[in-house]
Amino acid sequence: MTWAFGKANREVGTGETGPDQEYVALDRRERRIQWYMLASLIMGAILGAAGGGFADQVPDWLLSIYDPYIFMVLATVVGWNAASFGWSLVNGALAAFGGMVGQLIVSVAVHGIAPFEGLAGGATGLNILLFALVALGPLAYLSTREDRWGILASGITAGLILGEGVEELVQFGYGQPYPGWQVAVTTSALLAAVIVLVFRRRTLHRLWALLVAVSYSGSYGALVLAL
Repeated sequence: MTWAFGKANREVGTGETGPDQEYVALDRRERRIQWYMLASLIMGAILGAAGGGFADQVPDWLLSIYDPYIFMVLATVVGWNAASFGWSLVNGALAAFGGMVGQLIVSVAVHGIAPFEGLAGGATGLNILLFALVALGPLAYLSTREDRWGILASGITAGLILGEGVEELVQFGYGQPYPGWQVAVTTSALLAAVIVLVFRRRTLHRLWALLVAVSYSGSYGALVLAL
């Protein structure tokens, strides 16, 4: 199972680094991967269920932070801490779909509303959001690289989150702002800044990542405006 998504660092030898120790290390690594997959799914389901259950009881500004930014943060964290690129994709997908399923089940069971009603702007908006959530996992993992690809991945990761705030501004420009849009825009900008600061250590790399983030979010906003 471990070999399907990444190569384990193994050194053939005897004694403390012999085959027995290698097997134990690989077994522990695989168990950690399995527990991490399960944790990603459970955390997504819990957050989704909580949002679906308390959506009518919280203020609009708090709901605008919850959906979608808390899910984006979760997908970013599980991807950043994944064992390999493949597992970052799996963990991000599990977190995203866990959140969706949890929210849908509770919304239908508690509130009796139709699936996808009020969720990420309907089925079309949900597809776009799911794509972004799944992409955040591997992008966050690639952000651990110290080369230009890591800078690019960091910028796109921040840009995906910043793009949600840009979309809020586009809706405001149309005269159809979502409730709590001011908090949503502020949250997206703060999260994007935190990602750039945490993922990149050098000032120049941070500036490049910020440029990528602004370019991506601006392009996304132009696309939303055109549609």
